[in-house]
Amino acid sequence: MKTFDLTPFINRMNENQVNMFGIAILQGNDVIARHRWTADVPHQLFSMSKSYTSMAVGIAIGEGRFGLNDRLVDLFPEYTPEDVHPYKAATTVRHLLTMSAGHDNPILLGRVAEELVNDNYKGVGDRDWVRAFMSVAPDRALGEKFVYDSGCTYLLSRLISKYTGQDMLEYLDERLFRYLGIPTPEWDRCPAGYPIGASGLHLRTEDSLAFGRMLLDGGKYNGRQLVPEEWVKEATTFKIRTDDAGFFPDKSLGYGYQFWMARHGCYRASGAATQGCFMVPYKDAVICYNADTGKMQLVLESLWDMVIPRL
Repeated sequence: MKTFDLTPFINRMNENQVNMFGIAILQGNDVIARHRWTADVPHQLFSMSKSYTSMAVGIAIGEGRFGLNDRLVDLFPEYTPEDVHPYKAATTVRHLLTMSAGHDNPILLGRVAEELVNDNYKGVGDRDWVRAFMSVAPDRALGEKFVYDSGCTYLLSRLISKYTGQDMLEYLDERLFRYLGIPTPEWDRCPAGYPIGASGLHLRTEDSLAFGRMLLDGGKYNGRQLVPEEWVKEATTFKIRTDDAGFFPDKSLGYGYQFWMARHGCYRASGAATQGCFMVPYKDAVICYNADTGKMQLVLESLWDMVIPRL
């Protein structure tokens, strides 16, 4: 089996005092490298969770539970205000997936969160996060601007719950996690008891290698089609520009359906504090890493400089 020397990458992380937890590389079906700074225990993936939610949506659409172009006002009529804004009335599942629901600022788990939902975050309150999202009128035409809003992803989680009869963790546990060899994970929940979807999934670094392998194989793992192949292709290809989103350079390359685009046809599931599952199709490789650092761009540059060219 091929092995890979991570020493140059490890040295750069240590020299720059990057608080890494671990890194593992899968090429083909073999783990060719791994290094731990801490034990590989389940930990918070933050927004890397969004890419798992994307797969739940793809499975549900494949089962005919709802459609990519279905409108939120039809899917959540009980949450639709009588004076719904025309743009809100036209918002679809696709707009949620591409973070282009017409708001200039995040509605949930963002700058507006304190006003709408944070007072209820630690316990079930009167306010429902779906109602909060649906009550805010868009600022601009749909699909016009990428605005990173975890509220979009949260609504996808609630769609899964409403239209499958299972919360999203149960749904993915039956259809994805068990077949990837991932024991039922923890997923943080909203005040109403639903998986947040946008964040809160807890996995080990090496759990995500199987997820990446499944993506590279078009939704198939160990010969079983877990996610529709066409969905994986669509979710992991460019859908909307992010060059004006105010992120660092490697987040200026576009967004798919809850995945970040990367150089040379690659793509990433990515979370705050430098969580990542990095798919490198032209090397048939998956690189997973976890950390607690704000130096994500340095980590990515180091992967491009010291790791990917040598795979």
